Amino acid sequence: MKNIFISTLAVLLVASNATFAFTNLPQNKAVIRALNKQTGKTKDIEIPVGQSQLFENILIQVDACYTRPEDETPENSVFVKVNETNTSFKEELNSVKQGKTIFSGWMFSSSPSLSAMEHPNYDIWILECKNDPNLPKIELPTETSLETDNENIVEETKE
Repeated sequence: MKNIFISTLAVLLVASNATFAFTNLPQNKAVIRALNKQTGKTKDIEIPVGQSQLFENILIQVDACYTRPEDETPENSVFVKVNETNTSFKEELNSVKQGKTIFSGWMFSSSPSLSAMEHPNYDIWILECKNDPNLPKIELPTETSLETDNENIVEETKE
């Protein structure tokens, strides 16, 4: 009886062509919470994709921000680069000398410890990705644009 149940379940899964892929929707702004571990100061920072924001002595840059549709499991994914800086004054942001890179990679709102930034003084984590109507909309690349990009990469390596 147990074998019949397992066989039936396997057939139903194959017949339904079940896929477990998630849809990522590009967003144009990330909301990140930054923490100074020494003082306990926290700040929620909204950073548009492709831009940087200063929190005390770290410069946080957001390169990509994705969320899932409401009918799927909630998740926000952000590609972040964090560098130490020589200043904590926003007025001097144009002349900031970036120090060593503290973190560069994907962070996920549902699992902050999966890809955590290791720093003795600061911590950041993702709160959400959202669309700001005042900013340009981010589009997913189309299949044809990906093929064109791949052809360009192949041509560049041949030269």
